Amino acid sequence: MNTLAVLDRLDLERRSLVRQGESVEILPNVTRVRSADGSHHLVSYSALTPENADAVIGEQVAHYRALGVEAEWKVYAQDCPPDLLARVARQGFVIGPVEAVLVLDLESPPAWVESPPTHPVVRVADAGHVAQFRAAAERIFGKDYQFTADELAQALRDGSTQHLGYIAMDGQAAAAIGRLYTHPDSAIGGLYGGGTHPDSRERRLYRAVVAARARDAVRLGARYLIVDALPTSRPILERLGFVHLTDTWPCVLRP
Repeated sequence: MNTLAVLDRLDLERRSLVRQGESVEILPNVTRVRSADGSHHLVSYSALTPENADAVIGEQVAHYRALGVEAEWKVYAQDCPPDLLARVARQGFVIGPVEAVLVLDLESPPAWVESPPTHPVVRVADAGHVAQFRAAAERIFGKDYQFTADELAQALRDGSTQHLGYIAMDGQAAAAIGRLYTHPDSAIGGLYGGGTHPDSRERRLYRAVVAARARDAVRLGARYLIVDALPTSRPILERLGFVHLTDTWPCVLRP
């Protein structure tokens, strides 16, 4: 796998891809993303220089302050200038924990992708599944998942395959979850929100959910799987064959 080519593709899609349920402003120096309901705001891409960085960051701060909303600037290790993190922090963004961006080439998927799962994995397909997904997510992560549940429900109503949810069962319990984002114009399938309840860990449920998403990503035309991994999941994914591509930091500006 040519990781530099994958990184270039990731940057191109950060810059210009418009996903369902989002509006995108492609400006000379940054790309701003807004959810359809106006509840989420993101600077998904930037191309700055040491000379213009502070002014452009200040423009984004003023933009979001005028709207009175919380916004995230997703900084990647390859973004310029090299001290971009420090610059956004000086203007009020709170830097979150580093996440490792890991990639898996789906052209020749590893054997575990097609291996029979040790536990059944259900793709979210109706309102009952959405409610089950939300309840499992809230048990696993200990926070409200109404927004994500609403997004999954809207995708079902629209007949969209661009945002899919998954539930792995441990007996009668919904014990692990995950989501997959794809797009017809994207080479990348994005893995989000993967987690397993503590009572069901060490039973390969996490792997089963990753495999189900990998199979669907191939079916939907993705060449690569990408995930922003925290230290808890990075070793598992690297054992499965994911390769470190870059690092990213969520930087949050609060109103």
